[in-house]
Amino acid sequence: MPVVSVLARKAARLRRDGRGGAMVEFAVILPLLLAIWAGMTEVAHAIDEWRKLTQLARTVADLTAQGDTQNPISPTLMNDIIASATAVMRPFDTSKVAIVVSAMGVDLKNPSPVPLVCSSVANANATARSPGSAADLTVPDGYLTPGMRYVQAEVTISYAPMIGSTLVKLAKGVSGTITFKSSAPWPTRGGKAYGANTYTEVVLPDTKHANCDGTVVNRAS
Repeated sequence: MPVVSVLARKAARLRRDGRGGAMVEFAVILPLLLAIWAGMTEVAHAIDEWRKLTQLARTVADLTAQGDTQNPISPTLMNDIIASATAVMRPFDTSKVAIVVSAMGVDLKNPSPVPLVCSSVANANATARSPGSAADLTVPDGYLTPGMRYVQAEVTISYAPMIGSTLVKLAKGVSGTITFKSSAPWPTRGGKAYGANTYTEVVLPDTKHANCDGTVVNRAS
């Protein structure tokens, strides 16, 4: 009987030791599991916002490329197009999204991979491009045709991570945010053809309209 009691006590001690070991193992692995969960959640959230931003750029470029019943596009219509950001980006905050819309062109007589800005507008968070050569851009594939006209929308937003912003701040060394950018070119489907060019050009409102084939002109008519 004493032998049975001794064995029982040893078995109970082993069970307690096993439970204690399991608790230690759980305590060690829990932070790793939480980190994996946080990372997956953050990545999914960031991808969703990036997808919305890309959709916004395409929507703004598409709507602008359709033009208006008049050329230049009316300020009211242009404001409505830019305001579409609110619907497209929902449920993300659009108060700080920067939008630049430019009517772009390829020189009719001297085509170059560097596009020309014919006219450009921006929302309150951005600055419109100046008319003339856009040295920081290249003509998209399929658009490098003499006289080609297209609309390019450029959108930018600062992404603030939901989780782990301190780590991002340390990694970036600045403010704990990441800048997302998206750009979408779109062939014009509205507007008006000017001079010898057969491609139609959408002229953006309240801008200094530049003739993409050389001289600066007023295209209010």
